[in-house]
Amino acid sequence: MRSVLTGTPVVSRSGHNDGRDGQAGFTLLEALVALTLLVVFASAVGPHLSQARRIMANAEGRVAAQVLLRSLINAPVDRSSLAITSQEGETSGLRWRVDTEQAASVRRQDQSNWLTFRVVASVSWAPGQVIMAETIRLGKP
Repeated sequence: MRSVLTGTPVVSRSGHNDGRDGQAGFTLLEALVALTLLVVFASAVGPHLSQARRIMANAEGRVAAQVLLRSLINAPVDRSSLAITSQEGETSGLRWRVDTEQAASVRRQDQSNWLTFRVVASVSWAPGQVIMAETIRLGKP
């Protein structure tokens, strides 16, 4: 009985000899080219990664400074004792300062005089890194 094979013949790698005498793997030249490409890629991406790391470290300080600044501006004040003052301090490594100064006076006929005070708050979390905010408060003389 005769049989006829149809389809694509399957070639076994173990039985196929392409002139390498059975040795498999990378040559030294291929490994050096791959290593060179890896070093070039790392040297191109390295400065960007260190800059991203600095930005993230700066962002944490900025967020903490913004939270403290918001609490300083929104803190309740004794409106009867507002005057030209300056307060400063340090909280969790953040240096802060709050300055108040008289801005203008408002005279109403039915009430006593009211003074407006400009309140400026600033928070520093690193050398040269400062965030500021200001608001107006009313106070009695």
